[in-house]
This record gives sequence, structure tokens and C-alpha cells, in this order.
Amino acid sequence: MPANNDTKEEVTTHENGVVPSTTTQAMKDVESMGDAKSTVSQHDEKKLLRKLDLRLLPILCGLYLLGYLDRSNIGNAKLGGLLTDLNLTTDQFQWCLSIFYFGYVIFDIPSNIIMKRWRPSFWLATLTFTWGIVAMCMAAVKDFAGLLVCRLMLGILEAGFFPGVLFFLSIWYKRREYGRRVSYFWSFSSLAGAFGGLIAYGIAKIPTHILNTLFIIEGAPSVVLALFAAWYLPNNPETAKFLSTDERELEVSRLATDQGPANDHSWSWPRAVSVFTDYKTYTFMFIYITGTSALQGVTLFLPSIISGMGQWDRAASQALTTPPYFLAFILTNVAGWSSDRFFDRAYHMVGINLIGMAGFLMLMFIPEGQVGVRYFAACVCTVAVYANVPVKVAWFNNNFAGLTRRALASAAIVAIGTIGGAIGGQIYFDEPLYFGGNTIAFCCLGAQTIADLGLRFMLARENKRRDKLTQEQKEYEIFKHGGEELAGDRHPDFRYKESWTTWVYKTAIHAAADSDDMSKEGIVVAVVVNASDGTETVMDDDQ
Repeated sequence: MPANNDTKEEVTTHENGVVPSTTTQAMKDVESMGDAKSTVSQHDEKKLLRKLDLRLLPILCGLYLLGYLDRSNIGNAKLGGLLTDLNLTTDQFQWCLSIFYFGYVIFDIPSNIIMKRWRPSFWLATLTFTWGIVAMCMAAVKDFAGLLVCRLMLGILEAGFFPGVLFFLSIWYKRREYGRRVSYFWSFSSLAGAFGGLIAYGIAKIPTHILNTLFIIEGAPSVVLALFAAWYLPNNPETAKFLSTDERELEVSRLATDQGPANDHSWSWPRAVSVFTDYKTYTFMFIYITGTSALQGVTLFLPSIISGMGQWDRAASQALTTPPYFLAFILTNVAGWSSDRFFDRAYHMVGINLIGMAGFLMLMFIPEGQVGVRYFAACVCTVAVYANVPVKVAWFNNNFAGLTRRALASAAIVAIGTIGGAIGGQIYFDEPLYFGGNTIAFCCLGAQTIADLGLRFMLARENKRRDKLTQEQKEYEIFKHGGEELAGDRHPDFRYKESWTTWVYKTAIHAAADSDDMSKEGIVVAVVVNASDGTETVMDDDQ
């Protein structure tokens, strides 16, 4: 049961995490009482998490891998003779790369609104089925106009999938669990790059038309898996048939506890509009644009970058794209695990960016003849631009509370941020060494790093401001934002995620069971103060 107001006054925050000496013995006396129950609860929650992971992640990762194959295979097709077959100029090819992301911008937000108000399983499956059809239709393209239209349609259809899954995962996992799952999901995009290079290498050895074969082989699985996903994916924890009644209750309860006062599942247009009056939305958009510019530049031109390093043939260049992507797959998951383990986002992004900037500097200034070092630098750049993504995605999803605000913020940030993909399709213009493209990518990561640190400072300052609010000031804050239902992450009791150290301590509170006599032995209240988001969870032995 929640602690009353008198109890809260007794629970004090100690910055060094040391338990007051007057409470130590009381803690020892009662600590064993909750051990058995705590063990059972932790066991049940771990069992539930394993069940969620096995049900949700494999199918979502499979769909995303196929989608990323369908969008990025155009880079492999270029080495397979796409420009010659369709009589494309370099400028026309770059526009075919960039037009995909205009489709993203157009349909991202509408797609998440549809998903929020419809069945996620059907909507995600519909998107996958239709983009698979369009991907296969690219095999029949004969000219620039046809390829441009197909790429635009592919962007429109894939637009809703990534932000949709980000929102979908947020309704199943707590904030501290979220980053690791997003990392695992996103890492399959780099795995798609590895598979794409191997598939293109294999097709290049077959005496047939590589363009037609590549698009059909990589598009057809999306259609098949989409039909299975429509039946297999659940829609929300409240109606999940693969969970028992007790498991559903545990899932709903733990998510509500994690969100605290910002927990709300209802739809509201005022709440939706509030996303666009929040400075965090635009800061995260800038962070996303700069990261995506470097990411998509590397993704779309990695085969060409590697091809310009040595004297190997096109098939070998395709195969050599596999190791960088495979390393990115591994280290993206490591970054996600570490980010959740230390409950940190900003500093992880800064560290990853510095590694990527070092890689781009090597590509810019290492002599052309040192092929091994330049290839290593390409691997470093690929790892960094991919490992960056799930950390920033977890960061902005953690810091928008209430399902409506989170769904709209996720879609808006990804939609506008994906403009970086259009930029990335244009920056690698100076083959074969791409000094200009690598310089632009380096500057993008530098600008993102500055924005990361600036936002972290702003969130930390806001947390400290909320810590100092009186009850009257808190009530005014709630009123200013339209009441409890509309406040979301702007609620004065919500704390933003911005740092990483966690302190856990217990304070014994003596309260009479049926009187106010504080000298009698009563309950033990555990207060978990998380320095990364500032939240305080007050629990008694019933929790």
C-alpha cells in the first residue's frame, strides 16, 4: 500500500546511499520477512519477461530484417549493374535513394495514429505485406521514373513499421527493460546488411539477370511472413491470449507502477497536440536527423566505399560488406545491454559517437594504399552509426509518458528525423574516396554529440527543479498542463532519464497498526531512488 503523507516525511533521501543508523536494526529484523515473497515475485517477473521476449521479438526482428533488406538492396543492385540496365545518371540514382525517405516523412505520423486506434498485429502485418509486393515489383522497372515511384511507395509503406514497433514494445516493457529489446530489434537491420551482401554475392555468381533476381528473392519472404504475423502477434497486455490470467495481471500492474502518475492509455487530441509544443520533441528530431544522415549515408554507399578501396571485383565487394554489418549486429546488442544495465542513454551516445568520429577521420586521412586500415575504419564507422540508434530511440521513448504522447512523439521524431536519410543519400558524391561524404558524416556525429550533452543538462536541471516543488506548486503544474490525464511526462512527480547511477536503500518506519504511536514496530518502507530518472518508488511489505 502507498505510504501516507506522514510516512513520506520520514523517508529521506541520502545522496551517499547510506541508511540512517537508527533504522539499521529494524531493517535487519524485518528484512527476512519479505525475502520469500520478493523471490517469488522476481521469479514470476523473469518468467513473464522470457515469455514476452519469445513471443514478440523473433517475429518483429524477422519482419524488420526483411524490410531492411528490401530498402537497402538498391545499394547492392548498383554494383550489380543497376545504373547501366536502367540508363541512370549518378544524380538520378541518388534521388532514387532519397525519395524513399520523403515517403517516410509523409506517412510516419498517420501510421502511428492508425496503429494506436486499431489492432497493431493487423496494421504491422498489412504494412509488411504491401511493401513486399512493391519490392518485388521493382524487378519489373525499366527506367528512372518507374524506380523513383517504387522507392517512394516503399518508403510510404515502411514508414509506419519502425516507429510502430517502438511504440508497440513500449506497451509491453518497463523503461529499464526497453533499451535492450530495442537494441535487439534494431540490430537486425545490420544483420540485414550482412545477409544482403552475401545474397548479392551469391546472385552475382549465377548466370541470370541480377536485378530481377535480387528484388524478387528479397521481397517475397516479406509477403509470406506478414500473413503469419497477422495471426501470431498479440495486440496489448490486457487481451494477450498467450499469457495466463495471473500473468496478464502482473504485466498490467508492473507497467502501471513503472509509469507512475504518467500512466494513461486513453486517446486525446489535446494530449497529442501537446507533443508539438514540447522542446524535447524538436531536440530529439535534431539528434535523430544528424544520426540518420551518417547512418544512411554509410548504409547506402558502403558497397561503393569498399569497392573503391582495392582492385577486387564487384562480387568480392559485395561479400566484403558482410563483416562490418556483422560486427554492428554484435556491438549494437552490447550497447543496448550496457545502456539498460547502467540505465544511461546520453553518455552511451557520446561514447559511441566519438568512436564513429574516429573511424570517419581515418577514412578521411589514412593514405589510399593502406587498404587494411581503411577497411578497419569502415568497420568502425558502420558499428558506430548502427549502435547509436537503439540508445537514442530508448532515450526519447523513456522520456515521453502516456501512450498518446509516446506514440505521437515517437512517430514525429522518426518522421522528421528520417529526413536525415534523404540527406544521407546525397552526401557521398565524390567517389572513389568519398572525402567530402566522410567529412559531412563526421560533422553530423559531432553536432549530435553536442545536442546529446545539451539535452542531458536540460533534463537534469528539470529533474532538480521538480525535486524542489512544494505541494501547491505541484498542483499548479498539473493544472497548467490540463490535469492528471493530460500531464504525462510533464507531471511534477515524473522524472526524466538523464544519468546513470542507481542507489537502493531501506528505511524502517515505525507505525502502529491501529494507532499513531510511532514507537511501536510497524512496517518497513523501501525507497528506490534512481539517479538516472529521479523516480522514487515507495513500497511496503505488501508490495
